[in-house]
Amino acid sequence: MKQYIRQQFEYHVWANRKVCRYLQELTEEVYQKNIDSVFPTIYDAMVHIYVIDHGWLSFFRAGGVTDMSAEYLSQLKENIDSLVASTKGKRIEELEQMLDNLAEQFRIFTGELDDIEVVYPSGAFQGRCLDYLQHMVNHGTYHRGNITAMLRQMGHPGTPTDYGFYLYTLSQ
Repeated sequence: MKQYIRQQFEYHVWANRKVCRYLQELTEEVYQKNIDSVFPTIYDAMVHIYVIDHGWLSFFRAGGVTDMSAEYLSQLKENIDSLVASTKGKRIEELEQMLDNLAEQFRIFTGELDDIEVVYPSGAFQGRCLDYLQHMVNHGTYHRGNITAMLRQMGHPGTPTDYGFYLYTLSQ
């Protein structure tokens, strides 16, 4: 099971990198353009993926969350705001590097993890690390789909990031 979730995670990293590199082929004007969609800009969608992934790593390192107090939620909002602020004014190449650095931190974390099925508390319920990691991968897939839709809305094709395409690239 650990190998399976590692492959899922590597797919997530590959797909994020593929989108970032594709956006680099376009202009900054394209990925920073305000449009009426799920996110204000394509860049904001990529920032969202980065911030949420960062949040999951923090969640795992903290051993989960048992305290959903107003104080905790306020601190969480501050952390999110700080992460978003750290991406302001950066080009997509820099955000890609931030995503890559975060991916390396995840690799270290999962490499040191003895049991991928360890349970983490999350407020009123609990879930396995495996399930949360799968959720993180699914979350990224969902928002990369948003990015493709946003690109098409602006008259640009997307780039293929389907899991099947990833598996195909592994065989090449």
